Amino acid sequence: MPSNVISVRDLEEEDVKLLESLAEFLRAKRLAAAGKTAESEEDSFERSAGSWAGLVDGEELIRKIYADRLISTRPEAKL
Repeated sequence: MPSNVISVRDLEEEDVKLLESLAEFLRAKRLAAAGKTAESEEDSFERSAGSWAGLVDGEELIRKIYADRLISTRPEAKL
């Protein structure tokens, strides 16, 4: 296991909550250093929702996905 990965399986619930709060604190600090806030990051995500509308026809995309699933790229099995 890499040294920067923490296994929470063996930790008490209180310790897991402490780690979660620490992670939130560090994330907020990183965003502040970049001149952003957690709220602005969430807002930008919400503003981008549906931004592809009009660029791709949803029904055509679905038809292409299902058509592509019918194409077999595996070699035929030899018994």
